[in-house]
Amino acid sequence: MLFKQRSKRGTAIGLSALAMVALGAPAVVYGADHLDAPGKFQSPLGRHDADINDVYAFPADATHTVLAMTTHPALGVITTQTAYATDVAYRINVATNARGLKGRRHPGDRVSFVVRFGQVRQDGTQSYHVTRSNGDESEVIASGRTGSVSTSEHGKVKSFAGPRSDPFFFDLSAFNNTVQATGGTGFANPGVDFFKALNTNAIVLQIPNRELGGDKVSIWGSTTSLDGKVQYDRMGRPAINTVFNGFKKVFNSGVDTDKNDFNAIKNPAHDATVDGGKFRANVVKVLEEFSSLSGTAYTDAQAGGLADVLLPDVLPYDTSNPVTNGVFNGRSPADDVIDTELNVVTKGAVPSDNVGPHTDYLPTFPYLGVPHS
Repeated sequence: MLFKQRSKRGTAIGLSALAMVALGAPAVVYGADHLDAPGKFQSPLGRHDADINDVYAFPADATHTVLAMTTHPALGVITTQTAYATDVAYRINVATNARGLKGRRHPGDRVSFVVRFGQVRQDGTQSYHVTRSNGDESEVIASGRTGSVSTSEHGKVKSFAGPRSDPFFFDLSAFNNTVQATGGTGFANPGVDFFKALNTNAIVLQIPNRELGGDKVSIWGSTTSLDGKVQYDRMGRPAINTVFNGFKKVFNSGVDTDKNDFNAIKNPAHDATVDGGKFRANVVKVLEEFSSLSGTAYTDAQAGGLADVLLPDVLPYDTSNPVTNGVFNGRSPADDVIDTELNVVTKGAVPSDNVGPHTDYLPTFPYLGVPHS
């Protein structure tokens, strides 16, 4: 496995760096995409079982990629219904170019790995099937039962679905009590990882690179009704929705219902332009407000330039580059996305939350740590 964590302070963060810190509504800070619905501790459309936490893409070796999506935030604590929904399609979407982001009009440029689950059995497990679909053709490439690693008949695809320890790491409480509450810029050293003891559900796929449809791709996760007509949640890079749409209520004295509206966009190509460009305007506003902590806020032009990189909300990934960073090229569980995001969103005023990766990541498939008891 090729986990390579980028140095916290050695990452060059320029104007094109992305700004996504794990924030939420006033007095509550969520995770990367955990509970990103309006209000306090809410899942999109009230569906904890369709709530995406994080999306990952990283190399398993020179010819295989790992795609992972975690769901069911704070499994067993906030999400008390731990089963996967039988009426939800869990999707990891891959576009090979800009046309692929536009969906059905260009099916050859977009692939979706769709996971559907059966009813809970007496032993507590669920069966599942993984379908690779490009809009015109669909093929079942993997199947299995939750809680166990499965390998396809020809050994090309590995799959796992079930509880794992949440790989996300962040000092949530310190952010609540400093940056968000008082406008401060300091975190205790060492920080306290709020997510360290939490569990989540995870879908993990290890597939040949050729199944992605190209070397340089854009990746995002989504959860929809089985017929695809209703989209509950979506996520590409960490915390786009939780930060930039969630903080509209803080900075504009409005409501944060934009989060549900953003989650409903099925075509990421429309992120910056839909509804008169309100989501791009949200990004610009939040960047300017948080960067003021540095003493010199981003200009309109600078914030606009960042917004044009942040949207559409997809995670770039290059299969030929084994070094992931969670922002510009894929994301592995050990990538410290929060330090990068804090630096950019505050224009360097908050350099780190002083929390590092978890120590329970596995060196082999399914890579995410075993669930906490």
